[in-house]
Amino acid sequence: MMRNLLLSISLVLCTSAGLDAQTFSDALRYSYLTPFGTARSVGAGGTLGSLGADFSSIYSNPAGLGWYRQSEFTLSPMFGVANIKSQLYNGDGNPPNKENDTRFNLANFGLVVAGRPRNPKWSTSNFALGFNRLADFNREYTYRGSSRGTILDRFVEQANSQGLVPGESEVAYNAEALIYDEQAGEYYSDFDGLPDAVVEREQTIIASGSVSELSLAFAGNYDEKVLWGLTIGIPFLNYSEQKTYRESDPGTGQDGNVPYFDGLQWQENLTTTGAGINAKLGIIVRPSQMVRVGFAIHTPTLFGLEDNYSTAMFYDYTYQGAALTGTDQSDNGLFNYRLHTPWRFLGGAGFIFGKIGFISGEIEYLNYSNAKFRYDDQYDQSEGAVNEDIKSYLSSAVNFRLGGEVALDVWRARAGVAILEAPLEGDQTIAKQFSAGFGGRFDGFYFDLAYRYSDSKESYVPYVTNTGPEQIVDLDFKYHRFIATLGFRF
Repeated sequence: MMRNLLLSISLVLCTSAGLDAQTFSDALRYSYLTPFGTARSVGAGGTLGSLGADFSSIYSNPAGLGWYRQSEFTLSPMFGVANIKSQLYNGDGNPPNKENDTRFNLANFGLVVAGRPRNPKWSTSNFALGFNRLADFNREYTYRGSSRGTILDRFVEQANSQGLVPGESEVAYNAEALIYDEQAGEYYSDFDGLPDAVVEREQTIIASGSVSELSLAFAGNYDEKVLWGLTIGIPFLNYSEQKTYRESDPGTGQDGNVPYFDGLQWQENLTTTGAGINAKLGIIVRPSQMVRVGFAIHTPTLFGLEDNYSTAMFYDYTYQGAALTGTDQSDNGLFNYRLHTPWRFLGGAGFIFGKIGFISGEIEYLNYSNAKFRYDDQYDQSEGAVNEDIKSYLSSAVNFRLGGEVALDVWRARAGVAILEAPLEGDQTIAKQFSAGFGGRFDGFYFDLAYRYSDSKESYVPYVTNTGPEQIVDLDFKYHRFIATLGFRF
């Protein structure tokens, strides 16, 4: 079921070549967050929402900032390694392609300013300012192999049913990849009448960007029993994707599998940028010295986004013994729209065992199908269609996190696990994340190191056709992320 649903996402995504053609997979991409936070939080499985006293509270449960007794500055760089395996499922004997992708990023940095109110019942009144990376879109891979079919089938079908569509079949026609038969009133390609022709194909996909949030937070501690906190978040979204798809005939001209056709290159470039605003409200209750219980609500993020999209085609063919190339490139198209992400609800409990350490757990609930796109009035029909797809394909999810820490003098060791439900309707797949870390606490400063492992399997379709063979690519991602945090108290 997981493969089929991810395949559905790819199918819809591949049809979105218009400038106003967002899909439910775009809503999912910008709503599916995996915050990194500090190395202490990552090492403990991201379960510090009910315990607090860590800068990651500014994102999860801002009430945890109320435990701070001293001001603190923290900085967390991150190094990531992705092991990517891609394999063209169609055809015979296409070997998998294995690649490694390394990235260096900043997970977070921030400042907590601790204050003490005049009212003796209020233990603290703290302010925090910081930056957190909430989602990482960086990935790069190439698949290759031989199989039947061609991307030109898509453009021929589109041109004959919709006319020449800007950015797609129009570009293919102008690059001489499509031919118009005036007598029949139809478009065709060099592959016409050759449904079983095998061509070599490959595609390189380079995606980059992130959702990173600037946060302002206030927190207070009432009588060491009840803590509250409020965060105002300003997320900045940046997503860039470059796709380069190639087909080639093993032979040349009349001697190839497809007479006249030599090869083609189809390029797609998409950049999405924007910013938003949200709020997070949290509370922590300490019924006893050992137990802390926390709750938090995250409002939807209201994003204002802009897409910049373009395509290009290079078509190589042989005609009357001459090697020729047709080329065309679409204009850069801009489209502005809005996105509302879902509400998030978090609850958890932590148990502190004196100076030995702690165990904590957290449950997160959100309904991805509540995400919504908002367009200008002239695109009402498109807005309604994509929001109906969001309701149909996306679902609610419950995520569980469990972690703990063991203390020995100034040293700390941590471990955690996260169990994440799939965000797709009818998909029972469970994703897991495993983490571990250690650190030391000293006078005036501390350091922490953490490692988090996660993996995912996806299916990708480079183009959609109703009559030709569909191409399916199996993808296997394994992520290894290392985070270091250095903190200074003053």
